[in-house]
Amino acid sequence: MDDPAYKRLFSRPRMVEDLLSGFAARDWSGDLDFGSLTPLPASFVGRGLRQRHGDLVWRVRFRDDRWLHVVLLLEFQSKIDKSMAVRLLTYAGLLYEKLIADGALQEHDVLPPVLPIVIYNGQTPWTAPTDAAELIASGSGALKRYQPSQRYFLLDEGRTRDADLPSGNLVSALIRLEATRDRTQAPALVRGLTELLRRHDDEELEAAFREWLAQVLFPRKLRGAAAEAPLEEMSTMLTDTVREWTAGWVEQGREEGREEGREEGREEGREEGREQGRREGCARERALLCRQAARKFDAAAGERLAALIADIDDEDRLAEVGDCIIECGTAADLFARLSDAPAP
Repeated sequence: MDDPAYKRLFSRPRMVEDLLSGFAARDWSGDLDFGSLTPLPASFVGRGLRQRHGDLVWRVRFRDDRWLHVVLLLEFQSKIDKSMAVRLLTYAGLLYEKLIADGALQEHDVLPPVLPIVIYNGQTPWTAPTDAAELIASGSGALKRYQPSQRYFLLDEGRTRDADLPSGNLVSALIRLEATRDRTQAPALVRGLTELLRRHDDEELEAAFREWLAQVLFPRKLRGAAAEAPLEEMSTMLTDTVREWTAGWVEQGREEGREEGREEGREEGREEGREQGRREGCARERALLCRQAARKFDAAAGERLAALIADIDDEDRLAEVGDCIIECGTAADLFARLSDAPAP
């Protein structure tokens, strides 16, 4: 991952709240007082005076009278680190040393629990052990009780099902943008993100998302898209960019058809070759439009569109269908709009 952009995102309380309530603490987030979320220094100094840097550390109080704290260690990883559990165990130990030195143990008698979180967005599934105990040789049964054990919560973005992403959650919006493989969906996803951010009225968080889009998502997945713009304008600009991409794909299909038509025209006659090239270009265009509908909506939409446009050999009419796919938010909207259009 690109650490600076992600760290800025998760330096805002709302992102940490959505991470906890929607994912890491989904079943018990009601026990937490999110109004108490407070960032802590993420640098720890061990006894050997070697400075160690965690990524981000927050604390939040439970709602009961004990006022115990949950401290979050957030690790952002794009590559699999087999020793991650040991790294987080070390961070937790250094954090406890710091709290002890600050008098926390004398004040409360006990140290706060630690919730380590790893957010991973790599291409391959995360395979590293999620418990430090799994990295330690078991030895004899008598030794097992003396070995350290600490688990971390893993959020593997690429393996998180869409059904498991809570709605109205900024971390869900982040994951959907990260995980999408269909660039034509980007404008709608950015619009959804913009609507969510508008509810929270957090200028710093909005700026962090703009930075993340410009520095991380666009260079990686949406090359050629405008990177510097207010979020409200990004979805519109993305729609225009996607329309340009689609026009380019369609024109490429047409050119392939023309070229094939020219080749056949040399052999069997120019007029016949041009007509054949035009028909095959339209066939390619119809197939492309059906694939786009299937990827943006679902397979059933692609099949229904294939039947609807099977007899259309007009390039301009097919281009209008492509615009409808880009501009419509649902399959129902698409077919309602196509049914209102004049018959070809």
